[in-house]
Amino acid sequence: MEPITFTARKHPLPNEVSVDFGLQLVGSLPVHSLTTMPMLPWVVAEVRRLSRQSSRKEPVTKQVRLCVSPSGLRCEPEPGRSQQWDPLICSSIFECKPQHVHKLIHNSHDPSYFACLIKEDTVRRQSICHVFKADDQTKCSSSL
Repeated sequence: MEPITFTARKHPLPNEVSVDFGLQLVGSLPVHSLTTMPMLPWVVAEVRRLSRQSSRKEPVTKQVRLCVSPSGLRCEPEPGRSQQWDPLICSSIFECKPQHVHKLIHNSHDPSYFACLIKEDTVRRQSICHVFKADDQTKCSSSL
């Protein structure tokens, strides 16, 4: 029996433009929602440190596609060139509305890295910091 294959993209609005970026998700770390801009470089450094520690055992960075549109931000696993898209396997890593993106930070010492702080839970006052690495640092710095 042959597998059923099809291509489907989730577009909230039919005429909405979405820009996709191929990136590596280095890691994520929950932080307090009152985390300030001066604290973010330390958060990013901690995510990178944890990623390097874990990568000795097994690779932690994931190839992802970051989809940016006026209605939201969505991060999903990149299935790879040889794999077919499977709706049972391919799901979003995270998805949020633009107003939940609280802060963006770009590392001037290593321009291929950037991070975004997303407000997740206003009741528990928790946010999550996602750290990304771009293969092409010019795309990273021009998108911020």
